[in-house]
Amino acid sequence: MSTYGKNITLTLFGESHGKGVGALVTGLPAGEPVDEDAIKCAMNRRKRGGSYATSRTEPDEVNILSGVYKGHTTGAPLALWIENKNQKSDDYADMPFRPGHADYTAHVKYGGFDDPRGGGYFSGRLTAPLTAAGNILIQILNRRGINITSEIEEIGGEREPEKIKAVLEEGKKTKDSVGGIVTISIKGVPAGVGGPRFNSLQSELARAIYGVGAVKSVAFGSGEEASRLKGSEQNDPYYIEENRIRTETNNAGGILGGITNGEEIAIRVAVKPTPSIGKTQHTVNRKGEEVEYAIEGRHDTALVLRIPVALESAAAFAVADSLITAWGDIGFREMKREEEQ
Repeated sequence: MSTYGKNITLTLFGESHGKGVGALVTGLPAGEPVDEDAIKCAMNRRKRGGSYATSRTEPDEVNILSGVYKGHTTGAPLALWIENKNQKSDDYADMPFRPGHADYTAHVKYGGFDDPRGGGYFSGRLTAPLTAAGNILIQILNRRGINITSEIEEIGGEREPEKIKAVLEEGKKTKDSVGGIVTISIKGVPAGVGGPRFNSLQSELARAIYGVGAVKSVAFGSGEEASRLKGSEQNDPYYIEENRIRTETNNAGGILGGITNGEEIAIRVAVKPTPSIGKTQHTVNRKGEEVEYAIEGRHDTALVLRIPVALESAAAFAVADSLITAWGDIGFREMKREEEQ
């Protein structure tokens, strides 16, 4: 399946070197303002990376084909289209199975009929429509007092700016790549959203975030560190603040038993190094022969520099979908910020 969601659904389509990429979103409430300038800002964030980003230059103009009229959602399916204007498909002629890519698994899954150019449907290019569609969800959530932000915590195992720069320079110089860690913060989700076991908001967020191909792990709160703590250290003591139950710490990451407790939802995402590198690697071609291969073309030294905005968008779909599951369409539409009530 290439569709996420139960109430608000997202389907991504297109290929890296096809005519374009797009998104189809269903279930959006009617009457929601759509700020196209905000969408443009999100798309510009996705282009970040400077000299460490791919040299492929795409204008990434987002065309809203349906679902918006006079600047507001209509309640009908919303379709977005982003044309590809800077393809270089020759870079992928006679390409063997690239290590770290989905070339081989897609070839097996689809019987050799997959589009191998730039990874086809498996390309990071599909984060463009995800970012655009997700920004509309972020706008809708913001109007309900829910804010999703992110920041890069480390790159190549380093956290200090000068050391990060050195790691990036080394990766670029040696035709290699590096990964990193992104933290996501979701504030304003009230207590009681989600469900136990397989209806967990934690599960839904992880599922959506893992839909961004470069993600290798998703952790909440103290994450892996919880395995090294004692119960007295991991547990978050409760207290009362202005007639509201709060927690003194947030090792749970805002979710307990799959259900929100009203605290910040804190997520830590590990992003792998860009698999396309210029170093020679041992692999197998489509004839079944072992070969040495150096990937040519335009690639990021660290795609983690560009991925945060896509992760925010993925998280937005999970949160919005779960809110409707909790309160229904009418309840979701009637959610307002305190200052608007």
